[in-house]
Amino acid sequence: MDYSLNNFERKHDKVICIDSDGTMIDAMNVKHDKCHGDSFIYTWGLEDHAKEIHEIWDSINLYEKSRGVNRFIALAEMIRRINGKYITVNEDDFKKFCDWVEVGNLSNAALEEELEKNKTPLLEKIHDWSLDLNKRIASLTPQDKPPFENGKEALEYAFGKADIAIISSSNMAAIVEEWKAHDLLQYVNVITSQEIGTKGECLKEMLTKGYSKEDVLMIGDAYPDVDAANENGVYYYPILTRHESESWKDFINLYFDAFLNGEYGKYQEELLVKFEKNFVQK
Repeated sequence: MDYSLNNFERKHDKVICIDSDGTMIDAMNVKHDKCHGDSFIYTWGLEDHAKEIHEIWDSINLYEKSRGVNRFIALAEMIRRINGKYITVNEDDFKKFCDWVEVGNLSNAALEEELEKNKTPLLEKIHDWSLDLNKRIASLTPQDKPPFENGKEALEYAFGKADIAIISSSNMAAIVEEWKAHDLLQYVNVITSQEIGTKGECLKEMLTKGYSKEDVLMIGDAYPDVDAANENGVYYYPILTRHESESWKDFINLYFDAFLNGEYGKYQEELLVKFEKNFVQK
């Protein structure tokens, strides 16, 4: 089946746009616990403080408003919190790293270019960490990343009543592999990924298919999803971290029908407040 955005044609008046990692697929928890956190501990030699390091890393990446940020942004915040307690980094080297992060072109390729210009022991270690992290993530199987409880049921309930799009910043191959492994692709009409553009850009393109803004609902688990919805003036439904099953159940029992009936707007503000309050306040 062709899931490409270019060839997609609207079949219904309304569309739900679903993020993948952390929203439908329980991938963020295992990635940060078994990959990001473990790799950080290994690279910095912090095995004696593994419990404390995992708690800090998971808080930044899963339970605070920073959930879903780029790995290098998260790493900069992690170093800020533990420097002088669990590790000691050179202040000038750390500033150079933070300056690079501020530029915003955050990838391994960009980091390698920066290393050629400003090679420091810290940047070398960060590069080692990022490469090791990629290997750990690549070793995960779809079985390590199941859909959240009630997620598939929500797709079944919505399918045929609205178009269903995946709007994700993951790569296309990973999305297809994960959704196919759990028999979810049968409910999907179109897939967008990091190769297509940002979530905001992909939502903008979805609107060119003939939907009114009030007929588009973005479903996500983190602020980048909210930002993409706000950027395009469409509705947002939150899948709450640590309450994902309940969020999907509520979507089935109340919010999807409200969306279909044009009544979702009356719930939007209260859902956004609930979303914000669910995060750990620093």
